Amino acid sequence: MTLLLAVCGWIVGGAEGMQRALLGSMPRPDETVISRENMYRWFGARLLSPAEVPDLFAILARVCGRAGLVRLPDLYCLPAPRDMNAYALGGPERSAIVLTEGLLRGMTRDEIAGILAHEVAHIRNNDAWTMSWATALRRAIDWTSLAGLALLRRSHHHGGMASSRTLAALLSAAPTLGQLLGLALSRVRELDADATALELTGNSRALIAALDKLERHHTGSASRPTSVFVHDPMRLLRSHPATSERVGTLLNLAY
Repeated sequence: MTLLLAVCGWIVGGAEGMQRALLGSMPRPDETVISRENMYRWFGARLLSPAEVPDLFAILARVCGRAGLVRLPDLYCLPAPRDMNAYALGGPERSAIVLTEGLLRGMTRDEIAGILAHEVAHIRNNDAWTMSWATALRRAIDWTSLAGLALLRRSHHHGGMASSRTLAALLSAAPTLGQLLGLALSRVRELDADATALELTGNSRALIAALDKLERHHTGSASRPTSVFVHDPMRLLRSHPATSERVGTLLNLAY
């Protein structure tokens, strides 16, 4: 994505345009304050205490210890009894994990441990920051390619028809390429979080069972393990790998 942005910037203004495009792509510092009040305001989630669910916090402490996190994420419960989902916010310094009520009720403790390990992996790997940077790059690619197309149209009557058409085609395709690269990065981070969760728990069966329950809950059907390299053009448009792909990858790693 950085290379694509650099090319777009070079088309717009040469070396100076490339430098400006890259400098403008830096993500802003994350000023999101993860607090009990904000979590309730954003999601309607309430903070869980160790006295309320000691076994859950024991699992979290064990997983975070293996992950090398000094600070435990805050645990929140989202009052959604018919929904099964989990979210991670923040990075290693300050983070929170949100679990829906339906997930806490519908999964065993081993399966919840796998889910927590997956979310802890996102936190340890600072994936929120990674994806915010990818979003900033994608927006910079969109704006730079748009500016480049405007400049090419303005200077079209000065000649250089063949080269202008080639550059215009590249600039026109850049936003789509940037979006596809961002989606690919998201899928890679998800698969990496699964692999890290397997390292942290050592329990592939529980993690696969949790993924299967989530698949059944969201689609009504069970997943079938497939290879990462199965040709499926639609996978390029997903931000998350298909559950079947995730299960197939976990089985290969466990083997």
